[in-house]
Amino acid sequence: MLGESDEFSEILKTGFPMYLLIAIPLLLVMSPVCPANAAHEFTVYRAQQYSLQGATYGSKSSIINLEARSLKTWSSRSRHCVFVLMDNFTTEAYEQISSGSGALVLVVPPTPHTRDQQNRMIEIEQTILSSDTSIPIYMINWSTEVNNLMNDLADSKIIDENASSAAKAFINSVSANGYQIVVQANKPVLQQNIAISTIQGQLIGYGFQDKLPSILIVAHYDSFGLAPELSYGADSNGSGAAILLLLAKILSRVYAEKNRPKYNVMFILSGGGKLNYLGSKNWIEQQMEKSNTLQDVSFVLCLDSLGSDKNIFAHVSKPPKDDSKMGNFMNELNNNLGENGLKIIHKKINLGSDTLAWEHERYSIRRLPAFTLSSLKSHKNSSRRSILDTSETLDSKIVYRNAQIIVKSLVAHLYDYNTSETPKVNVDFESLRSSLDLLVLQPRSTQMIAQKNHPLVDNLFSLMSKYLKDVNVSHLTADKVDPQFSFYTVTKATLQVYRLVKCFKRYIS
Repeated sequence: MLGESDEFSEILKTGFPMYLLIAIPLLLVMSPVCPANAAHEFTVYRAQQYSLQGATYGSKSSIINLEARSLKTWSSRSRHCVFVLMDNFTTEAYEQISSGSGALVLVVPPTPHTRDQQNRMIEIEQTILSSDTSIPIYMINWSTEVNNLMNDLADSKIIDENASSAAKAFINSVSANGYQIVVQANKPVLQQNIAISTIQGQLIGYGFQDKLPSILIVAHYDSFGLAPELSYGADSNGSGAAILLLLAKILSRVYAEKNRPKYNVMFILSGGGKLNYLGSKNWIEQQMEKSNTLQDVSFVLCLDSLGSDKNIFAHVSKPPKDDSKMGNFMNELNNNLGENGLKIIHKKINLGSDTLAWEHERYSIRRLPAFTLSSLKSHKNSSRRSILDTSETLDSKIVYRNAQIIVKSLVAHLYDYNTSETPKVNVDFESLRSSLDLLVLQPRSTQMIAQKNHPLVDNLFSLMSKYLKDVNVSHLTADKVDPQFSFYTVTKATLQVYRLVKCFKRYIS
């Protein structure tokens, strides 16, 4: 109140015409704010809102009815809806807006993005994803109409506390045009009937099934990013899941021969990979309770993000001995990679961390020999959790090349490197492309596909059933009393933009 009194005193000191103090309120009544243009409507995508292992993340709100401002013209003294290009945003600006504004709309710039743009946008994604805020946060794809709105906001003559005088600020506040942003979405509520699906199937080797060693091939198929509706996860982990499906198809032909390998091969498409690999965790616990699948495991091969580089890294929690089954397979991979070689990265499991680094750690914790193959050198690579991971940025030729090497190495291992018995296999690019399209042309954020009989899960189940035996789906549901994870509704909405003209402006201009 004192601040407002000081501002009013300042207006009087500047010689502000006294008649306007009477006229302006009358004009406000006679000529209220009116829309100059009909509303423009845009599809917007709400930021993640979820909880994991007791911690909450993301944006808790969905409704907006505020005046739009740019990053330069918004005021912490009023509630505004701030529009900003994602690659022009900073973590410092986010911290200010999340605590002092009304809403945030991030505009995703058009592709292609430069490396610098990608780095800035991914940094913002991770900042917001690791925070917990009460303001609504939406994302919108760049378009000519959105760009025009951004330009108008940037050129706006609205001046708040930066006005050259209090009188000028007062005039601007009652005479400037503006935009009203309206999002009439439902209030986010806890998403019900969440079921994270894990699909498994196997190929039976030559001999007595229970006497044969097993190889487990694992890849999670879900994705993650700032907005669930924009999370396509082409590389992470569409590429890994697509290679698993390709391996299932190729090995099904190998296992149709009379001289099939003396190994059982289990294929596991796990859900909840982006939720600390909860799908694998649940699957392991089920197997330990009711089967002997894990009694004689040669190694567990996890596939993760294999479409960004020709380099392949083997991430391990415990380096294998050279003469072990896992060590032999890694040596074969190293030979087939040629001059690039296989780069082994040893990282101990951090049991004190809230989340695990790689999926193989779920199996290593149970003392199973396991490792992850990836084109990424570090689990901290933020591209694994980004809306920028799309089919446009995925190089399918690299995925194909890496798939060929993995297939060749695995088939050689299955026949104990006996070249006279090892069959020649054909790695079909179109088969890989078909699997990639099935996965990466739709968003696969966990909450969007976590329903029993979801079309994607049904399609993956059908595909695995064509090549494998004993295919089944297990479901992980959240505990009603102490849930490990939860999601909230409203992932997409319609944003309306009204251009407002304060009609009394014509009387004082």
